[in-house]
Amino acid sequence: MRSLLRQPALWFAALLIWTGTLWLLSSHPGRPHELPVPHLDKVAHFSYFFGGGILFAGWKRSLHPEAPQWRGIITATIIAMALVGILDEWHQCFTPGRSGADPWDWLADLLGGAAGALAAKSAHHRLQ
Repeated sequence: MRSLLRQPALWFAALLIWTGTLWLLSSHPGRPHELPVPHLDKVAHFSYFFGGGILFAGWKRSLHPEAPQWRGIITATIIAMALVGILDEWHQCFTPGRSGADPWDWLADLLGGAAGALAAKSAHHRLQ
């Protein structure tokens, strides 16, 4: 199992699937309705990007498994998740029934990606 986690191609493929799934989810027309819990959509954004942060950080770590530079990995992950979040919000501007360009959604994306990167670092240290 550990040898699989050291394969950059596996991490990159999972990251591509994550990105493609995000694009598909954001392409579905929205339905105007009230959420059963206020701001539940922010939890969904955070959770999805938490997974993306783990995948991106895992991919970056797998590129240099002998000596991962976690400061750089976490920084790159945060930047990547911020950019993907901005593109996702922009994409939703052109999807009927969606309200794109929501800075709070983007912030939830960013925080989820950062938390995912920190979780990847923590898991890496525990597995060592």
